[in-house]
Amino acid sequence: MVRNGVFGQVMEERDNPAFFKILRREDFSSEMMRMIPHHLIRSISDKSSSFKMVLRVPWGSSWQVKISKNPIFHYMEDRGWNQFVNDNGLGLNEFLTFTHEANMCFNVTIFEADGTEMLRPRQPSTIASSSGRNKREEKKSIYIDVKKEEEIESWSESSYAGHKTAESTSGRLKQKQELNLRKKEADKTEKSKKRKKKKVDTVCNDSEAGTSSLVPEFKLTIKKSHLLFLGIPKKFVDMHMPSETKMFKIHHPRGKKSWEVWYVVNDVQSRFSGGWSRLAKELGLVVGDVCTFELIKPTEMCVKVSKE
Repeated sequence: MVRNGVFGQVMEERDNPAFFKILRREDFSSEMMRMIPHHLIRSISDKSSSFKMVLRVPWGSSWQVKISKNPIFHYMEDRGWNQFVNDNGLGLNEFLTFTHEANMCFNVTIFEADGTEMLRPRQPSTIASSSGRNKREEKKSIYIDVKKEEEIESWSESSYAGHKTAESTSGRLKQKQELNLRKKEADKTEKSKKRKKKKVDTVCNDSEAGTSSLVPEFKLTIKKSHLLFLGIPKKFVDMHMPSETKMFKIHHPRGKKSWEVWYVVNDVQSRFSGGWSRLAKELGLVVGDVCTFELIKPTEMCVKVSKE
């Protein structure tokens, strides 16, 4: 039997008390969304109940959430709930079941908007920045190879100083020219990296000063739900954003600070999720602010905030 209601419905006719929630836009961060059904609270003995609960997902991770009570119902406090939502990259129309095991520990099953059950984390805990490391290792390898060739050339010249011919001289000159060319290419690569880094560091300041820019951008007026996660306009997603979940770096408008935020790809609405609520808090975003996002690199943005 399933009891009617918007959120926090109780599921009966099973061994352990349980309830479920469907994540909706209008109540995403409200106490109603975080409500614990009264019938479930009553079904748990006084010995097991406490002022906190543990939410555990199938892959073993868990979150501790404090419980409060208003005059009508018990609910999960927003700090613990928001951490659970952000860490799992949860979004609209996703379906969650909460099954009580013992001592206010709940097993949580997450179903995506298309009905697929999540059996492993949506986001990896760390991302190795292999691309930058590989480029550094490649450059290092070039210099090592050049050094080895110079040593071989030096040994060859000293061993056969009395047997130089026009042909061997021509070969060494050609080899030196190739070594010099490789050195120049390595130096050119290093200078190019420095120019790109300087460009990234100055883009935010240029946009703040009002200079023209051809980088892709979009604007959003901050709503209440945007303080928890930020949905990206579909047109901008289709034209400019990655097709899979990525870690983004978002820069302060004046270059003072940067934040790492998870960009989560979803069939319903791709969005900034894990790390976004922290950015919104530290940047001082409030409802009504207008934010302009500039895509300065494939996974980097600069955000400019206009206060109402």
